[in-house]
Amino acid sequence: MQQKFNPKDIKIGLKLPTILTPLSSIIIRMAFFVDYVFPPLFKIFKIIGRLGKLQNISFLPENDVIRLKQTLITLEDGGKLATDIYLPKEIYKKKGKGPTILIRLPYWKDRLSILGYFLASKGFVSVLQDIRGTAQSSDYSTNSIYMYERQDGLEVLRWITKRFWHNGKVGMWGLSYLGITQLAVSWNNENLLTCLSPIHSSFSNVFWHPGGLYPIGLSGSLYLIMNSTSSMKKLTTMDFDQWDKDGYYKQLFFNPSISLYNEPIDSKIPKLSDMASIEGAKYLMKIMNRVYKTDVDVSKKDDGSFAKLIKEVFYERKLFHNHELSPYGFGLDYKFNTPILFIGGWYDMFIEHMVRDAKLIQEKAPEFFKENFKMIIGPWTHMNMDKLFIKPLKYAHLKDDFRFFKNILPFWWYESWLKGEEADFSKLPPLQVFVLNKNIWRGFKKWPPSSNEFKLYLHSNGKSNSLYGDGFLSKNEPKEEPPDRYNFDPTNPVITKGGRNLFLLSGPQDQTNIEKRDDVLIYTSKTLEKGIEIIGEVKMVLFASTTVRDTDFMVKLVDVYPNGKTSINVIDSGVRGRFLNGDLNEPKLIKPNKINKYEFAIGSIGIYFPKNHKIRLEITSSNFPRFDVNSNLAGVQNENGYKVATQTIYHDKVNQSHVILPVFSNEKQ
Repeated sequence: MQQKFNPKDIKIGLKLPTILTPLSSIIIRMAFFVDYVFPPLFKIFKIIGRLGKLQNISFLPENDVIRLKQTLITLEDGGKLATDIYLPKEIYKKKGKGPTILIRLPYWKDRLSILGYFLASKGFVSVLQDIRGTAQSSDYSTNSIYMYERQDGLEVLRWITKRFWHNGKVGMWGLSYLGITQLAVSWNNENLLTCLSPIHSSFSNVFWHPGGLYPIGLSGSLYLIMNSTSSMKKLTTMDFDQWDKDGYYKQLFFNPSISLYNEPIDSKIPKLSDMASIEGAKYLMKIMNRVYKTDVDVSKKDDGSFAKLIKEVFYERKLFHNHELSPYGFGLDYKFNTPILFIGGWYDMFIEHMVRDAKLIQEKAPEFFKENFKMIIGPWTHMNMDKLFIKPLKYAHLKDDFRFFKNILPFWWYESWLKGEEADFSKLPPLQVFVLNKNIWRGFKKWPPSSNEFKLYLHSNGKSNSLYGDGFLSKNEPKEEPPDRYNFDPTNPVITKGGRNLFLLSGPQDQTNIEKRDDVLIYTSKTLEKGIEIIGEVKMVLFASTTVRDTDFMVKLVDVYPNGKTSINVIDSGVRGRFLNGDLNEPKLIKPNKINKYEFAIGSIGIYFPKNHKIRLEITSSNFPRFDVNSNLAGVQNENGYKVATQTIYHDKVNQSHVILPVFSNEKQ
């Protein structure tokens, strides 16, 4: 079946249904009243907490709290950071000392005031801060697009050491950008930090893709975040159209023509790798200003230059992400001394990068640190809110959400490191991994765990197009079989439905409608006679040709339910033809109609395919707006701005296309 692209098929996950939109404004405004409602709520919780059965519930507050008037911390360059301080009442009254939890964020600290109160009620001095150029700090500085997070974070930590309550114990907490601000100060930090718990964030550059693809949906999401937090002192709406009145995010999310990739092979676009060699945030910003012809002064209130800069970087995409580390990780030497609890989710856009970080830490970090590095990977999406509006699937139980919220506030971690409560972390496995569909947790000493390679080969009689084709997967090697073909029209891309996204609909979603397209090749195993547990990195070996000199190939691993009517995305990725050799710095155009061997990782995962399920592979050439769409023009312009390509997938005795599954070996890991 030939489907036409319809932007209405693209769903935003972090968006209330229209009928509930008025609620968002009410919820947002409720944050204003936290100062008034927390004291009486605290008294109620204290009474509840005296009840025998509830005494051990960790979310009940334990101390009265004093919130200080907003403080402006002046940085060395003159910029100022708006900061809120919440203290346990006893520490405030007696000028006593206690442990601190620092939270640095761009997302309007005032909206997290309930968190400030809550942490202080548990005996921690909580410090919440709007980072440079965002929210309440936007009158006194300009956002630096990550460049100053390390410098600013260290300055703030030094400031904390001079406060009356400082007892030498400081931790940090947070998810997403709040995790990024932790990672930025996690090494060579003058011993200013006691512990960290970055959640859904990574040292590795989330825009870097080993196959050269660009995550355009993520780019639209980051543009929304950067634009709204720098221009709105207070959050007053969750309407994205108000966050971005120019509508740039809509173009990136819903218009494939805007996303078309057609860089010349000798592209002069600025490279992130060139910036990574520059030492010092000040000089990095000078380079950014020179390259993009802007005049951003991070020490002063923005004069409009920042909007131009983020348009160039995120909307125009004039930055080639050929460097594995993000700007806040430039200079990372893996000489950690601060214990880290790393928390990720299988359906979060950071997870591949977090897994990469974990492997590098295993290889490069000091031995004494490795004992204090723990990682948890759950079944979660980035914000884990998609299931509020989407019917939960079999391996997306609400009980897992409770574990998510329990993990994102790991009091056992902070109470041990900051309060000195006894805990033997050597007994905890370095990695705890949730196995989808089996709903169990496994502990491992290293990543990836031991596994056995299980190869499933592609087969067909040359007509594997769509769900109704004849493609299948088998452990038997192919012999003489005709190849499969499909046409790839860049103006009619296959849409993204679920997976590892930010604002786009995320997580496990039914792919059946996508699989009805003729430009999607489908290969499905026989019904499984017994379950198969996969833990590790799934790899693809693909033999393919194309009629153009540059194009893309996309692969998705899918779990097919027993009724055959539901197929759930597990992981997906792809490769850009010019980066066939795996080196982003040495692109090379491919020869039309030549058979090339593409070897790439589809992704890391922990999942159980139960008995009576089937394993499926989807192959196509687009996944929009998760990734940009290849114009097929190889850097040359034509009248239409794109070219339709004919793609051929081979599976014969010589060209044995196959997927490699890491089957879990239940030996002692």
